Amino acid sequence: MRIFIAWIVVLAIIVFAGSGPVHAEAALTGQMASSNYLIGNWNCTTKLPPMMGQPAHTEQATVTFEVAPANVLHDHVASAEYAGDDYFGYNDRTKTYWSASVDNSGAHGGATSTDGLTYSGTSSLGTVMMNVTSTYTKVSANNITFHEVISGGTMQATIDSACTR
Repeated sequence: MRIFIAWIVVLAIIVFAGSGPVHAEAALTGQMASSNYLIGNWNCTTKLPPMMGQPAHTEQATVTFEVAPANVLHDHVASAEYAGDDYFGYNDRTKTYWSASVDNSGAHGGATSTDGLTYSGTSSLGTVMMNVTSTYTKVSANNITFHEVISGGTMQATIDSACTR
């Protein structure tokens, strides 16, 4: 379950069309500037399918975004049984957005995107490797949705998240 929740954090990833308010204490620049509106706290609801012996359920989490060194967006997600961190950036040389994540279960992953809206990559937990495709939508300045498809071996799962503030 934790490997799936790790991708919740990604939900507010980088580059949604349009920019929001810039926070005076720190601001992203260049290709990352459109993510400035994410800075601060978000409340997220994620619908998880049955997996890893758990029935389908809804998970509540808090996500806090901040600017990290080198024009990178960092987030920390926390719920009753989960904690994870993600970093998002843009590589000028390859013209791609990237994300990297790790959580309290040891799950870790990375993904890339050419448009900043749909990311593809992998997530690993021990020897288990899964393919992940995530699509992000900015509904409004205070509402973001996230649709993720995870597949590996014979398993496929779809996770949908919504965050507000």
